Amino acid sequence: MVKSEPRSLGDRQLAIIITALAAGLLLRNVAPGILPGDAGEFQVAAWQWGLAHPTGYPLYLIAGGLWQHLLALFGISPAYALNALSALIGGVTVGLFYWLAVHWLPGMAAIRRLAAVFAAAMLLANPTLRSQSAQAEVYTLHLLFIVGLLLVAQNLARAERPAPRLLILFALITGLSLTHHATTILLLPPLLAYLFMANRSWWRPARAWLWAVLAFLAPFLLYLYVPLRSGPAASPWYHQRFGDGTLSLYDGSLQAFLDFVTGRSISVGFYDAPTALSGIPTALLLWLRHFEWSGVVLIVIGIVFLVRARNWPMLVLTVGYAVLQQVFNLFYGIGDIFVYYLPLYLVGCLWAGFGAAGFGDTFYRMTGAHEQIPKAEVTPATMDHAVAPIWTYLLMVLLFYIPVSMWMQYTPLLQQLHDESLATRAAWDAILLARPPEDAILVSNDRNEIAPLFYLQHVEGAGASYTGLFPLIAPGERFADIGATVQSALDEGGTQPVFLIKPMPGLEARFALQPATPPLVEVTGVAAGSAPSTPVNAPYGPLTLLGYDWVEQDGQVQVDLRWRVEAPLAADYTTTVQVFDQQGGKLGQDDRRPGGEYYPTSRWKPGEVLIDSHTIALTPGAPVRLLVGLYTGPDATLMAPALELELEP
Repeated sequence: MVKSEPRSLGDRQLAIIITALAAGLLLRNVAPGILPGDAGEFQVAAWQWGLAHPTGYPLYLIAGGLWQHLLALFGISPAYALNALSALIGGVTVGLFYWLAVHWLPGMAAIRRLAAVFAAAMLLANPTLRSQSAQAEVYTLHLLFIVGLLLVAQNLARAERPAPRLLILFALITGLSLTHHATTILLLPPLLAYLFMANRSWWRPARAWLWAVLAFLAPFLLYLYVPLRSGPAASPWYHQRFGDGTLSLYDGSLQAFLDFVTGRSISVGFYDAPTALSGIPTALLLWLRHFEWSGVVLIVIGIVFLVRARNWPMLVLTVGYAVLQQVFNLFYGIGDIFVYYLPLYLVGCLWAGFGAAGFGDTFYRMTGAHEQIPKAEVTPATMDHAVAPIWTYLLMVLLFYIPVSMWMQYTPLLQQLHDESLATRAAWDAILLARPPEDAILVSNDRNEIAPLFYLQHVEGAGASYTGLFPLIAPGERFADIGATVQSALDEGGTQPVFLIKPMPGLEARFALQPATPPLVEVTGVAAGSAPSTPVNAPYGPLTLLGYDWVEQDGQVQVDLRWRVEAPLAADYTTTVQVFDQQGGKLGQDDRRPGGEYYPTSRWKPGEVLIDSHTIALTPGAPVRLLVGLYTGPDATLMAPALELELEP
């Protein structure tokens, strides 16, 4: 059993000071308003006490909504209020992390405290923590729960007798953390192993187990928030007008509920082993960028220090959790996996704290000051309150160069989030000033760009009649990509006009686009609405060249190829169109990727007819032959032998 150490008033006061300082510094970087993506979605969902994306995050939305409405009484916008809440939670997390570290780190009190402050400073300077603390996101709260679990486990491990209240609190925080972010489950195996190794009687207050089980299960009632707040009144963005009906993203069934709270409705799955292993260099780079080489060296020193001290419970906890979380991050196929590294960075900061404590203790012993204490008086208490020479502390203070330099290095990058918020507001101001028609369907290729629309509609009351669509807004082929999304808007939108919220070069291959008031582009139908002037009907790999239109004027020719897709294309191809005279001399050529960035050939679907336009400057001569082919790769591998077409006289 690990005996408890006295909790000093100085440590408590220092933790409060660190919390206030960290919160103040993080608040300086908070984004000033609405944001794209998940942050924009949370800003409106919390205000309405409605649904965000799966798994729902009910505790965050309830608490965030209360916070937004409270600050609204003082004239603070809901968008800024929720951004600021992340900074406050981040500050509390840093302060509690100091409290956790100072009672885990070894050595005399002054060295231990200085090392714990250093560990907290490393966490505060972490660029991912700073970015998540500057916007409406769930990850600072997730990290707070992780620190809370570690703190309660620390107290359970040090308790000299069974502690029913601590056991119940441990169960409650575990339940809250699991319902907030399911990756908490990765912490539980090493945390339980730590408890059993440090204090085998921690679980023995049998009378508390019933209350502990109830405390663990109670937070799962928060998921009732999902069906209770899923209707059109609370979550209108889940029930948008779509033609003569409604595009409902949550149907209220038991299966929909289970898919939602487990994340199956948006699950991206896991990579296979080779793909996961290929991500190791990226993982190493993330660690290096968040600690620098000097911080990595301290991490290694900290781990070595734990091994030499034979602190096996701490090694099992920290190494076990780090391995589980890192392996999960390598295999989990999600785009923003970088935020899942925050718990790993927390462990890294703790290891760095052990390294700093070992660094200070080594210099303390090098001075020989510890030998001045009579052996008969050497006790944990006397060693804890011993005083090292001043230069020992000065050398430890030099370590703070690492977090200070990291803070300064990443501050300009965090300005980008501030700029992104201003740009998001400016972009949507421009869209609304363009005055799309009432009931228009506004389409983007990016969900992140549409999320602020819902905030403007349901918080500020602007553009309330518009429908916002983006790829993957609902499962299935209807919204599989931007092409399918626009086609579904045309097919199912009824009388609702369809507009792109920005130019998307390449979509003109699939759709008839009409310039509107910038930045809007109106979609009036499909591009290939008529037959080509020159029919061909020639098979070409998985395509058929139906024909082409030829318009020659002022020394150049416009060639519009009409392709019909017979089977999916596995790559993004480039089309070459070449014009020759009677003697085989080349008069002109144009190579370009059909569909551009937004609708390349890899997105073309069987049955679609697409226009592939080329403008060719001609040298003097009489064009008689056209060569058409598609190729890909650095070696320009042809999809099939090029088609040679004789031009009509």
